[in-house]
This record gives sequence, C-alpha cells and structure tokens, in this order.
Amino acid sequence: MKYLIHILALTLSLSVLLVRADDRVMYEGIPFYRYQIPTYTFTEFTPQLVLRMDYAKFEVSQEQIDQWSRLSQRHVPYEIDLVFTLYPKNIKAWRTNFDELLRNRLYTLLAADSTLRNKNIRWNMILQTDCQTEEEAKSYFHGFVIKYRPKKVRIIDEVKTPTDLKALLTGYARSRDSTVFKVMERHPEWHDLLVVMDWTGSMYKFGAQLVLWHKYRTSTNNSSIRHFVFFNDGNKRTTNQKVIGRTGGVYRARTTELEEIVKMMLFVMKKGNGGDSPENDLEALLAGIQYLEGYDEVVLIADNKSDVRDIELLDKVDRPVRIILCDVKNGIHPDYLQLAFKTGGSIHTLHDDLYHEDEALQQYGVATQQD
Repeated sequence: MKYLIHILALTLSLSVLLVRADDRVMYEGIPFYRYQIPTYTFTEFTPQLVLRMDYAKFEVSQEQIDQWSRLSQRHVPYEIDLVFTLYPKNIKAWRTNFDELLRNRLYTLLAADSTLRNKNIRWNMILQTDCQTEEEAKSYFHGFVIKYRPKKVRIIDEVKTPTDLKALLTGYARSRDSTVFKVMERHPEWHDLLVVMDWTGSMYKFGAQLVLWHKYRTSTNNSSIRHFVFFNDGNKRTTNQKVIGRTGGVYRARTTELEEIVKMMLFVMKKGNGGDSPENDLEALLAGIQYLEGYDEVVLIADNKSDVRDIELLDKVDRPVRIILCDVKNGIHPDYLQLAFKTGGSIHTLHDDLYHEDEALQQYGVATQQD
C-alpha cells in the first residue's frame, strides 16, 4: 500500500512538471519556467557558476558554496537553471522519491544563499530526455547553474572595439537601445529565420542585441534563427571600387553555435566597417535568399540613417522581407519603405510593427536626408 501511495504521489508530481515548454509552475514558492530538452548545454559568453550534484543526490561541495559567496559580493544573479534527467521515462520504474529529491536540492541552494529566493530572478526547471540507461543518465549534468551579471554595468553607446562587443555579450556592459531585442520578443510567431544583418560600425550595438536574444533562447533550445548573414559594405574598398551587386563584404556564420557566430562577427569587423554611408543591403539579402536553405522568414536588421546602395536590385527579391529598422527618430528612410512593402514584408521599430505603407507614413513620415 505504501508503495502504491509513493508511486501515486510521484506520478502526480511529475504530471505537474512534465508539460510543454514555456509553461510555469509554483514549486516551494518559486515560479519556474519548465522545459524538456534532449541534453543541457552551458550557454557560451555567459558568466555563470555551475553547482554540480550527483545523480539522485542533492549535496554540493563547500568549495562551490564558497565560490558563490565570493562572486555574490560583486555580482547579482538574474537566472537560475535547475537541471536534471527524466530517467526512467516510465514513472513506475522510479526508485527515487522525485518530489523529495527536488525539494532537497532547492533547500541546499537556498541554505547556501537565501537571497536567491528573489522575484527578480528567472528560474528554469530543465529536464533532459535523451538518456536511455541509468549509466547514461549518471553522465548527464545535474544541479544548478546560476547566471549572473556585475552589480555595476557600464553603458556603451557605440561599440568601437571587439572588447566592447564582448562586454555587451557577457553582460558586463549594456546599450541604452533595445530595438532588436524588443522586436524579436514581440514576434514569437516568426520561425526558421534567415537573418541578414548590417554589420558596419554604427550597427554593432544593434547586432549584439540579436546575438544576446539568440543566446538566451538557445539555452532552452528555443531560438528560431537558422542562418546569420553579415555584411560590411565591401570590406575596406573605397566608394569608387564598390560595384552594384558585387560590392562584397558579405559573410555567413557556418552554424548557429554562439562561438561560431561571435567569431564571424569579429572577423567581419576586422575586414571593414563600411566606410561611406550607403550599404549593400540587397546584395547581402540576395546572397542569403539564393544560396541558403531551411528558412521560412527573411529578416533584415538595417540602419535607418543609411541609404541602400543597391536599391536598384529590389526587383530580384522574391520573398517578403521583415525589416527591423534601427535608429528611427524623425521618419523612415524611403529605401526601406520600398524594400519592405514592395516585397510584401513589414517594418518593425522599437515600438511599432508596420504592415502597410500608408500606416508607416501616417505614424512616422518619410525621413529627409538630414534625419
């Protein structure tokens, strides 16, 4: 009878937890986002402390606790992952009291630092599902990952060096602007994205936002980006060397792994930062559209202050283009009005999603050269 009650309690506990991603549950007074993923991977370019716990155990070493005690003096946590395995997948085969184990793991962490019970911290409960045997499950990571940022974060208005870029990506600096991040958050319906990004000097801080968004989403296997394409308008060519359709300086990241993306960003920065104001947006778009596969939506991250150097290539674009338009202050550049609405696409600013040209003109008007 006791065994039956134990199995019933365990079944109820797991049925509460094993749900679709992005659902939430209160557990021991803490609101958790819940996810099932094949295998947990540690997010790159993210300051984090890993508290490992053995399979079916809840203890952590004093060394790990002391390490967090030192870190917390100058840093604040903003996200905590509680990670374990869904094994066995048949609940009736469980020998460990799941509910008690989970509670003890939480108590261990909160006993080390009670301030972690904080409404400003996002808690994720992540179950790994790929393990097929107990031995395999034991090799998976179990425990907590505390992600943190410094208490004092510097403001970067312009990204001028690779050091500035890395500071943004690791949370040691931030930009006052959040256009790209907010647009991506507003559109969870966008799936399988080909993202083409103006990667010239004035746009570095905006591109970094996209990579940050991708980083956060990738940690829960929830990023919708399939391809990253960067363009710097011809590497270091002079204006008279830039030929329409063959200006150059268009590159793609070989994978969507964060390390590869950042490596490519730094490489393209080194190759050139644009030089003059017009950019080869269409050349980069066409390269992505024609040579890449496995995407449904095309997104262009563009600078409202720059002309589209090769706007005459517009008729060759046969897909709707969704433009995340940055630095929109006193009107929308006419080149981007053409590009968005002649392709059947849209324009997205910090605050607005514009699907019709008359709507865009009514809300923003057309930018003049001085804007």
